[in-house]
Amino acid sequence: MKRVLYIGWIGYNNLGDELMYECFKEEFYKLGNSYKLDLVNNEKRYLDNANLADYDLIVLGGGSILSGADYPIQPYIIDTLYRALQLNKKIMIWGSGIDWVPKSYISDAKIDFLKTTESFRKKLNTVFDQSVWSGVRGPLSQQVLQQVGVKNEVLISGDPAFLLSDPMNKNLFPPPFLADDKVIGVNWGTSYHRIYGGNEFTLEDRFANALNQLVEKGYKIYFYIMWETDLEPTKRLAAKLTDQSAYKLDEKLYSADRLMALMKHFVFTINFKLHASYLSLAAQVPFIALAYRFKAFDFALSILLEELAIATDEVNLADQIISLEEKILKESSDIIEIMEKHKQYYRSKLKEPFEQGLYI
Repeated sequence: MKRVLYIGWIGYNNLGDELMYECFKEEFYKLGNSYKLDLVNNEKRYLDNANLADYDLIVLGGGSILSGADYPIQPYIIDTLYRALQLNKKIMIWGSGIDWVPKSYISDAKIDFLKTTESFRKKLNTVFDQSVWSGVRGPLSQQVLQQVGVKNEVLISGDPAFLLSDPMNKNLFPPPFLADDKVIGVNWGTSYHRIYGGNEFTLEDRFANALNQLVEKGYKIYFYIMWETDLEPTKRLAAKLTDQSAYKLDEKLYSADRLMALMKHFVFTINFKLHASYLSLAAQVPFIALAYRFKAFDFALSILLEELAIATDEVNLADQIISLEEKILKESSDIIEIMEKHKQYYRSKLKEPFEQGLYI
């Protein structure tokens, strides 16, 4: 029996993180009954108590778990993987990403925000050098690792959500409005003000302004959530729409398949949470990403559609959304083609380790 331990931010009913683990499991179970999978949450209190010696392979899974709120590269994550290597266990980095990086880095690529010691850099290099396969979410994650001194090649694998399959049939979900209505899917929520701009209430007002302009242009708005915690902020945003008959607020948490089927009724989506945009991509529905932190730009750059990401500290957010609405209407088929091309490319990358039996 080959035993594998998957590390991820799991157990909080957040659809984005849960679906990445589901994508891993779907590929894992194709390997057959000689493989056994266990899960551990990536928080330090759980990893410190994980018996790594029981496993043949430890996988750092999808999400921003290479990072933490205080560290763009989280020391205890690297320590855990290094400890596994010291136990002669194999490790793999599968679609993980970096977050919590200043917005200024995206344009000028300065690394002075990240203070590291020589011993940490040595440990970091050992982890990436001895990992059986290393893939990160996007080019910005790759760039941070390279600039902090990782010498071994780090593949841009894309996020695990690229493995999501298009449900194709939108009839899995009834039309949210009348058949001839133009509908925009809107995902909203909270990151507890830990966003570019630092104030979700200011962002909310700017976003409400944009949505009111879109309603004036004849759109209906359908609000959906990715996490229970996002419901109250979404209700507050919806209350700011001038025409209260122009929206529906769905309070349910759906599976990825159901949510993608719903999205197929939308002209496009506007998303706060990162994986709402990945779901939109998988459903072949153009999106606008409200880029509230580094990871959103990492995603947009990974598919060469960075113009569809708007930073949440933009004063003219509403104007930019209206401009992108016009762009999406004119270039919808081209945008969908680009999304599908990158989806297929990253799907092949993410499946590589499974084609090799996870190298164990």
